[in-house]
Amino acid sequence: MIRSFSLLAAICTLALSALVCAAEVTVLDNATLIDGTGRAPVATSMIVITDGRITYAGPKAEGKVPAGATRVNLTGKYVVPGVINLHGHLGATKGLIQDNVNYTRENTLSQLKIYANYGVTTVVSMGSDQPLILDLRAEQRKTGRPWEARIFTAFRGFTGPGGYPTKAPGMKGVPFEVSTPAQVETALTELASRKVDLVKVWVDDHLGKEQKIPIDLVKVIISGARKRNLNTAAHIFYYSDAKALAEGGLHGLAHSVRDKDVDAAFIASMKKSGTWQAAATFTRELSVFVYAQPPKWLDDPFFTPSVSPETRATLKSAAYTKNVSANAENMLYKGFLQTAQKNLKKLADAGIPFGFGTDTGPPARIQGFFEHLEMQLMAEAGLTPQQIITSWSKSSAQWLGASKDLGTVEAGHWADLVVTAKNPLADINNMRSIEQVYIGGNRVK
Repeated sequence: MIRSFSLLAAICTLALSALVCAAEVTVLDNATLIDGTGRAPVATSMIVITDGRITYAGPKAEGKVPAGATRVNLTGKYVVPGVINLHGHLGATKGLIQDNVNYTRENTLSQLKIYANYGVTTVVSMGSDQPLILDLRAEQRKTGRPWEARIFTAFRGFTGPGGYPTKAPGMKGVPFEVSTPAQVETALTELASRKVDLVKVWVDDHLGKEQKIPIDLVKVIISGARKRNLNTAAHIFYYSDAKALAEGGLHGLAHSVRDKDVDAAFIASMKKSGTWQAAATFTRELSVFVYAQPPKWLDDPFFTPSVSPETRATLKSAAYTKNVSANAENMLYKGFLQTAQKNLKKLADAGIPFGFGTDTGPPARIQGFFEHLEMQLMAEAGLTPQQIITSWSKSSAQWLGASKDLGTVEAGHWADLVVTAKNPLADINNMRSIEQVYIGGNRVK
């Protein structure tokens, strides 16, 4: 009797173990697949997801459905890669107020979930973080299957003493304020010990109003980062700074050149050094002037979930719009945006690699929705939907050094996917017809 019970217990234990260890398999059937590589779409596709990773993506006729798989019929739908945003900021803003007291677990996770709901499955937080971000990143990477947007971070960026953006609300004491190579070395040693994903530096005087870090010191940052196998991204505004940093080996421009048109010499310097236009951030310029009159999209049902009713009401208020329009400097950014758009098109046409980024997160740069405005502005600059999709998938993953796991909808990658009702290759604004989002195979809810 005892031996029979022991045998039964052993059988039950083995059965339970098999259930626990069984792979989680989901099959997405019949959608048109736009995989992010730039290849032509697959009209009737099958995507097999096993424990969060893609094990097959291609024509349905050539795929095989594993036994016990959960099948999701996506007939008439479109599957595209999740958006990788190479330039965002997390945690410090709540509503329209930026302050480090807002940098909490609850607020940061809420923002990551908003990004995810808009199809942004990875966010690079560019240099304005608190130690909490490293804890959240570690938690995500234990399984690789978060329920909110994935975190990559530069942690704390560099600027000069009292330099931009230390006068912005909540930013004093956040960037490393360096003036000597020794200070650079100390800061880089800390960043390397925290295993940051990249190094960020602000190189700007905010239209002459603030102190700018010297270019020679930025080159010290670039070379020091390279010795630690870390890539660098620079906030720039001026042609001269961007060109000098490209010549100094910068990995990526975190904004567009906005003071003048780029030329053949500029393009040659980027090609020689392999510098990317990592992020164009058109919506950063847009956010400075667009609220001078309440934009129509404030009433768009696609926009309203991205902010609280109170924030939306403030953005629509006469007092807010009057404050924006009363500052003549704000209107300069219309011209800066147009220059940025022309410059991205020139760089793209010249074969300079470019990724996707928005600089969302600070006040009035609305996370989630602005990523879709960025797509629209890129299209208005003359880029095709295929180029835009590739920029946020294959190209952004490559720039980030994450191509092994992220980017395209291909076997071996995490299943970070967006399902849309309409075809984004026909019109990039069709990305707004989001129906489902998956991160590591988990359907975001």
